[in-house]
Amino acid sequence: MSGDNGSPEQLTETAESTLFRKVVKLLEDHKLEIAKSWLSRVIADIQDLSVLEHYPTQESIRASLSLLEGLAFLVEDESVIREFRPGGKYYERATLLGIAGGGSASDVQSVVQSMQFLENSIWENLTERLRRDDRELLRLVVRLRAGLSGITLASTEACYRQANNELDRMAHTDALTELFNRRYLLRELDRHVEMYKRYRHPFSILMLDLDNLKWLNDTHGHAAGDAALRHVATLMQVNIRDVDIPCRYGGDEFIILMPDTEKDVVEIVGQRIADSLRKTQLKVARSLVTLDVGTGSASCPVDGTETEELLEEADASLYKHKERKAGEGSRTKSR
Repeated sequence: MSGDNGSPEQLTETAESTLFRKVVKLLEDHKLEIAKSWLSRVIADIQDLSVLEHYPTQESIRASLSLLEGLAFLVEDESVIREFRPGGKYYERATLLGIAGGGSASDVQSVVQSMQFLENSIWENLTERLRRDDRELLRLVVRLRAGLSGITLASTEACYRQANNELDRMAHTDALTELFNRRYLLRELDRHVEMYKRYRHPFSILMLDLDNLKWLNDTHGHAAGDAALRHVATLMQVNIRDVDIPCRYGGDEFIILMPDTEKDVVEIVGQRIADSLRKTQLKVARSLVTLDVGTGSASCPVDGTETEELLEEADASLYKHKERKAGEGSRTKSR
C-alpha cells in the first residue's frame, strides 16, 4: 500500500507543481490589484511635486501588468526566463519602469526602491491567499530578498558613482598628456576670479609654448611630437605643487593655474621647467632632441581681474619672451 502513495521525490514534485499552479492563478487573477498596490506605494514615496506631475502613471501600469503576466508564464515554464534577459520581451518592458528619473544617483536609488515596492506587493498578495505552510515559505523568501535588495542597491550605486567619476575625469582630461583640458582650465579660472572678488585670494597663471613642435612633427613624425608633448607635461607636474592645476590649453600650449602665488614666483617656476627640459633630452628614434619652451605669465589682480584679461596678458607676455629669445639667438650667431 505504501507504493500507492508514491516516493518522497514524487510527492515533493506534486506539492511543488500544486504550489506553482496556485501562484500562476493568483498572479493572473490579481495582477491589476498587485499593480495598483505597487503604484500607490511608489506615488506615496515621491516627495517632489514636479516628479509626481511627470510620473508616467499609465505607461507604468501597462508595463507592470505585462510584467506580472510574464512572471506567471515564468512560474509555469522556466524557459520563459530568456524573455527577462537583455533583448527579451519582458526585459524591454521593464525598461519603462526606469525612465522617470533624470539619471542621478538618487534616481537609481528610487528605481531600486520602486522595484522593491513591486516585489512586496506581489509577496503580500500571494501570502494572503496561500495556505499556512506556503505562507511560511514566502515569508522566508521575502526576508532573504529584502537583504539581497539592499546588496543590489549598494552595488548599483557604487557602480554608478564609479562610472560617473570616470566620465567626469574623461570630460576634463586631455587624452594625450593626461593633464586637465582647456574646458576644465576655463572653468577653474572663472572660479578663481570669483574667489578673488569675494575673498581677495590672489592667483597667477603660467603659459608655456613648446618650441618647434611643427618641425618635430615634420622631421620625425607625429609620434615624436606626441612624445614631446607628454614629456613637457611630465616635467610640468614634477616642478609644481599639488595645489597647482596643470592644463593643456591646446596644440603646443600649456597653462598652469597657481593659487595664492605672486607673479615673480610664477616666473621662477617657468624658468625651472624650461631648465628641466633643456637638461633632459628626448630620445626620438636614434636621435636625442633638446626641447625648449617659451613662457609667459599673468597675475590676479596685478594684470587683471577677469579671465579674458589674464589670458590676454599671459599670451602677450609669452610673445615678448619669444621675441627676446629670438633676439638673443641672432646676437649669438652674429658673434
